[in-house]
Amino acid sequence: MAAISLALAGCDDAPSRPDSHDHDETDADHGSESAHDHEDGEAHDLISLSPEDRQALGIALGAVSTGPVGGWIELPGEVRFDENRIALVSAPVEGVIREVHASMGDSVEAGDLLAIVDSRELAEAKAAYLSALASLELVRPEFERERELFDRGVSTESRFQTARRELEEARIAVRSAEFQLDALGIDEAARDTLADPETGALSRYALRAPMSGVITQRHAVRGEFAEAGDVMPTFTIADASRVWVDAAIYGPDLMRVRPGARARIRLSESEIIETEVSFVAPQIGAETRTGLARLIVDNETSRLMPGAFVTVELEDGQAGRLLRAPASAVQTLNGESVIFVPEDDGFEPRPVRLGRRGADFVEIVSGLQEGDPIVVTGAFALKSELQKGAFGDGHNH
Repeated sequence: MAAISLALAGCDDAPSRPDSHDHDETDADHGSESAHDHEDGEAHDLISLSPEDRQALGIALGAVSTGPVGGWIELPGEVRFDENRIALVSAPVEGVIREVHASMGDSVEAGDLLAIVDSRELAEAKAAYLSALASLELVRPEFERERELFDRGVSTESRFQTARRELEEARIAVRSAEFQLDALGIDEAARDTLADPETGALSRYALRAPMSGVITQRHAVRGEFAEAGDVMPTFTIADASRVWVDAAIYGPDLMRVRPGARARIRLSESEIIETEVSFVAPQIGAETRTGLARLIVDNETSRLMPGAFVTVELEDGQAGRLLRAPASAVQTLNGESVIFVPEDDGFEPRPVRLGRRGADFVEIVSGLQEGDPIVVTGAFALKSELQKGAFGDGHNH
């Protein structure tokens, strides 16, 4: 590591801070002329660091914020599929399953073929559509001929109106047949290929995946008769790249949980997923008599398996919004609590008075204001360098 220069200023005599701690003992240890007294609540020790030194010490900055200090509620939780990312796939027509192309556990993409259903209902609907198209093609030339004759004064208006009515009826029949095919899942692109003999039998229905995911259930068996709107879906597809974690809230904790509060999912002592409360149910479950807090969690790495039980820790919403700093930022120097703040080209230990303490945050009663930049990582290393340099220069911290 590059050498770290310490600019130790403020060695002149100055009155002690009124709220400083144990200054009598400090003066006794240091003599009547303390090398590092504080004036107007500010420390005079300045640690000057080069960018290389900062990186070597792992210095990271944050800011004083407001929010709850301490107070975590531990609750049982269950990992569930995000219901917005589940698809129940069934054929909209009744028929016999002729082919099955996917099994449980397979990963599929949207549009992948899952099964082929042979349906007489579908065949009749396709045939009706083709028949309506043929009728339209027959009456359209007759209408064009009658319109031309009527414009030339050769044909009567009644013949022209009859031809126009027949054309409109044929168009209505085509639209009706199209609506029927749409209801059966046959879109415009598929309708355009119905007259092509290479597309196969009119009765074949291709059941395709509506979304990407993993097949979690399969109830399709070759030769099985499938009814339209079966209660049991032919396939179930789920996307587990984002999941829900539902935590059960018991009576005494119901008023302590708020949407947006910080949350932690503890998988083990060393593995924690940081997130927040996305939703708090407005009612208590009729059977469980518990409330519900839901966390929506990205799960691209598949660390959370739907169906698993986990421990959920929620920030106590009744802890109040206080001026706070991360606990890692606070150090003890000369019997005082200090937080290092960036000043010019270095860092200065700023004395602070603390209030409530939590596992992650401490309350700042005085010494700093909201938004003040502070060192949140590497504060202990700065303290060590300050003390090491001070001892080397003959200053006792």
